[in-house]
Amino acid sequence: MKKIVMTLLIGLSTLLLVTGCGSSGKASGNTGEENSKDLTFWGPWDGETQEQIQVIVDGFNKENDANVKYVSQADMMNTFQASSISGDVPDVMLWDGTEVRRYAKMNQLEPLDSYMEKLDVPLADYNDQAIDELTHDKEVYGIPINIDIWGVYCNLDILNKAGIKEVPKNWEELEAAAVASMDVAGVKTGLNMKNAPGLFNSFLVANNGSALTADGKKLNLNENALQTLEFYKKLLDDKVYSTDYSASKGSDGFLTGEEAMTFWPTSMLRTYKKYGDKMNFTFVPIPAGEAEGAKAGGIQTSFSLVVPQKASNKELATKFIKYALHDEKNSLIWSDIIGGFSTLKSIQNDEKFANDPYLKNVLSELNNCKVRSDVPGFINLEQTCFIPEIEKMFEGSQTPQKTIQAMDKQGNELLKKYREEGN
Repeated sequence: MKKIVMTLLIGLSTLLLVTGCGSSGKASGNTGEENSKDLTFWGPWDGETQEQIQVIVDGFNKENDANVKYVSQADMMNTFQASSISGDVPDVMLWDGTEVRRYAKMNQLEPLDSYMEKLDVPLADYNDQAIDELTHDKEVYGIPINIDIWGVYCNLDILNKAGIKEVPKNWEELEAAAVASMDVAGVKTGLNMKNAPGLFNSFLVANNGSALTADGKKLNLNENALQTLEFYKKLLDDKVYSTDYSASKGSDGFLTGEEAMTFWPTSMLRTYKKYGDKMNFTFVPIPAGEAEGAKAGGIQTSFSLVVPQKASNKELATKFIKYALHDEKNSLIWSDIIGGFSTLKSIQNDEKFANDPYLKNVLSELNNCKVRSDVPGFINLEQTCFIPEIEKMFEGSQTPQKTIQAMDKQGNELLKKYREEGN
């Protein structure tokens, strides 16, 4: 997100995989053959989430006289790697969208274009950016389940006490809300910025910027990028957040009322909704920046259903994917299971989202959200160049200008290295 953040979590994927995960103890691969009714479906969750997924599985089994078995795998990626060596792979997997391109490049996933065409499933029915994230070398290797967007969770009770009546729609309003919230009793941070270094690209997109040139060969850390880091610095100077901050007793400071606002993706709603009767909150996308043409938005990602290249029942696997993800009713169920928005264009404006107190603020900004570039090395660049240098700025050891220079130098060297190696 998903490798936006490596601070509180290993990444967006780990955020989702950890929440409600179980352990099956060992791999349980496919025992079926092509044209059989048996299908093995791996996913990262057990417990209540597995029960929700089972509703879709049971529906498919009943309608198709099939025997799809959902198997929880707590450590999906490592288990899949081991199974790929042995050949004992599942037929379908619930996979982190940010990892699809990488595994496609390693020839471990099956391209799905021809299967979807045969099943009369137009890929144009899905969110364009979500499909782009799952595309490698002009072939699609996964079908998206949800649209997951990073943004700001706002404690409305705290904002109201601070005199803020509207959720922030731009950076100026975000700063004002964070500053005002510091005067509310019990608040330790107006805006928890621990994840902010990993959200540089999201803020840059919301500031009408792009980290790369049009050809993807070099970084494009221009005035829009500098404005982004200068805004971060302004918030730090306002003392709405300190790198020394930690919630009491290791708890979630947003839930305890110590944080007025915090950064997480829409998928975090799976956790926060459980406390909806105890706190009044909502979610907004990354607010619009300062540059001309800036719009609220940011980086989006998704979970997807994929078919391993060595799967033995690909026809039934893709038929299951159609049932699970091209049916509007099932697509809405997935939104409840994983969080975020449906990827089907036909229901992206469904009343389920339009009337949702947490998601309604994002609906009009969905078209402003982008996925990460497929340029070789770009995701590595975020983790090895952008985040460490921005963290230095947070610690006070370098200015925004010096940070941009360091990111530019290191990033271009890394991109060149990946180009030369042909990765």
